[in-house]
Amino acid sequence: MGNAFPQSDSVDYDICNKWDALDKNIIFVQIDKEEGAKLLELYERALVKYFIAKGGRYANRSDWVFPLKNFTSVSHRDNGNDYRLSTYDYFQGSDTKGHPAHDIFILDSNKDLLDDSTGKPVDVVSMSGGIVVAIDTTWRPGSFLRGGQYVKIFDPATYKYFYYSHLSVVSVLPGDLVNPGDKIGEVGRTGRKTILPGGKTHVHVALLKSVKGYPYPEPIIDDIWRTKEKYYSTHEER
Repeated sequence: MGNAFPQSDSVDYDICNKWDALDKNIIFVQIDKEEGAKLLELYERALVKYFIAKGGRYANRSDWVFPLKNFTSVSHRDNGNDYRLSTYDYFQGSDTKGHPAHDIFILDSNKDLLDDSTGKPVDVVSMSGGIVVAIDTTWRPGSFLRGGQYVKIFDPATYKYFYYSHLSVVSVLPGDLVNPGDKIGEVGRTGRKTILPGGKTHVHVALLKSVKGYPYPEPIIDDIWRTKEKYYSTHEER
């Protein structure tokens, strides 16, 4: 464990690939949660060094943006009241309990992954600044992954993780730095339940706060409402 990355002040430029590999072990429940949390805490220190070395720009929470762009209209599961903690634990892997997140649906009545009015995909963008630490582009129907194709971003300004899932396209790689509003993918229907006939085209957004490496979910609906209003104030789409 001590050799997971250099312990000096040097920058580990492979840290994001290591985080991604560790997270895959967590998803498939191939690592003890105590060991996993310790490694995540260690990796976070390296991520901050990496972020600084790569010229990353810290973004305040007031700079966060709505996670979708180029859409006609959106709706929210249960009118935004879909955050359910239940017995959720990050280390439950791909079989997590509850729904400590928020789902945002686009207009896509025929489920072709395109906005009904524009006929184009809807972009998923990073709400915050940060570092892409994990992605999946391997999901196919029948896959074990509940969330389908996803992107995870670590925000060094807040020590929070963003999780965006059910994407049809992933546009970033581990190690990429992002600013608020940068495209990270496109809205889709990937995921072992979302791909079923009743599934709707949407993005699932979760926020997790790192406490000594252990990711604990937090509601983000107030930020979603605030950033949505900010988006509408500068765009004509409603």
